[in-house]
Amino acid sequence: MNSKKLAYFSVCLGAIAICIAAATHFLNFSSLPSKGTNMPPALTLVRLGDPKGSDLAGVGASVDNHPTGAMFYQREWTGGKLGVVEYEQGKHSFTVENVLGVIGFADKDEPEGIYSWDISFGVSAEQAETHQFSRDRVMAFLANLRAAGWKRFIEPHRPRINGRQAWNYAASPAVDWIYSLDSTYTPTMEEWIRAKGQSPTWIFYADGTYLEVSIMESNMGGFVGKGTYLLGANVENEYAFYGLGYFPGDAEKIHNWKALLPAELEKYHAMRFKTEAALKAQGFTIDTTYQDPPIKALQSLSGTATQ
Repeated sequence: MNSKKLAYFSVCLGAIAICIAAATHFLNFSSLPSKGTNMPPALTLVRLGDPKGSDLAGVGASVDNHPTGAMFYQREWTGGKLGVVEYEQGKHSFTVENVLGVIGFADKDEPEGIYSWDISFGVSAEQAETHQFSRDRVMAFLANLRAAGWKRFIEPHRPRINGRQAWNYAASPAVDWIYSLDSTYTPTMEEWIRAKGQSPTWIFYADGTYLEVSIMESNMGGFVGKGTYLLGANVENEYAFYGLGYFPGDAEKIHNWKALLPAELEKYHAMRFKTEAALKAQGFTIDTTYQDPPIKALQSLSGTATQ
């Protein structure tokens, strides 16, 4: 039990470490040859599940077997080169350019194989871009995800609001940007600039998989009118999203997450309805058509056919 708890924290620390390393590398990227040869970078394919389904070889690739049983599959791009990564999931596949690094997480005690991929990438190959260019590139990436069938996910305890209202709600001091934004809403430049350094986040789901897109912005280079935008795309299966996400650090609950989750969701929904009632009184519009996605693991337990 204790080893599982340590493994969970190792996963968290590993994700933080690669993000910091990727950010540092990207901030120093302009000092390296930015053009290189005319040959496009080779495509790196990653999938959830069996590690054999992902490209885990080549320059910059490594596998770390932690004593607790946690496993980390990593690949980094250095020497003035950036990668191109395709996350493969049938019609929900998507491609990411300007990639600095990817890391996949697995555990020897879990039959899931790789249950999470973190992809760190920039809005372009340049060290800094204008804020409007960066906003437009982010919104175009989100539009591509929608076109691939990814749908917005709203946390079960959070209110179901859309558009600018969702943006304003996320920006409120009480929420402090811990909210899944509506990807169909393009913030004004004034709203975008005010959100700098706040890590706006969009969460999606598709066929039992969850995807969180977040932004980290800085101007360590002192650029005028520009910023360095590093994005993160974190793809997780249901075990990672619900088991590790809803019961962090509790090995026994993580092991029994399928049995415990329905009661947790009921509790969170009560919080949602209470918040929605308060927001409705303030003039917010509640999207009652939004429904939580089906959880395939729970459908399987109940004998319901999966979708």
